[in-house]
Parts: sequence; structure tokens; C-alpha cells
Amino acid sequence: MRQIPINQAKSILKQLLKAKNQQKVSLMTNKKDRSLTIIVNNGEITVTEQGYVNDTNTYFTESIAKHEVTRAFKREFPRSHQLYISHR
Repeated sequence: MRQIPINQAKSILKQLLKAKNQQKVSLMTNKKDRSLTIIVNNGEITVTEQGYVNDTNTYFTESIAKHEVTRAFKREFPRSHQLYISHR
């Protein structure tokens, strides 16, 4: 895992949502008490939140997924400036 600025994490998420092949990205705060995991698999997007909200949702359209990932990102990382990222 490496630490990246929050703006870079936002751009990585935008690129991830457009991907068609299988990918997994996990974002965590410095204390690692909140995380957001996005799994893209052949157009199916699974978003797992752990922290403020503990929930897992699956989306089949990119537009709805983009909106929900943005909401989850703002909810889990409201005051963060740096995030840990794990990309597989």
C-alpha cells in the first residue's frame, strides 16, 4: 500500500469506473478505520464501505455507480487529505 493525495484518488476512481476488465481498488484513511473498496468485473461494479456506513452494493450501469461512488467517497473521507491505496 502506498499513500496518495485525495485528488489523485478521485482521478483513479474515475478511470476505474470506465474500465471493462477485472480490477479492485481499496482506499483507506491514515488510521485505517474507514475504507472504500471498488471491484469492477465485466461492467458490474461492487462498492463496499466500511467505517461510517457498513454496506455492500452492486451496480450494473456506469452512471448510477459513478454517482454512488462519489457519495460514498465523500461520506467515508470527509476531511482526509491523504489516503492509502491498494490496487489489484
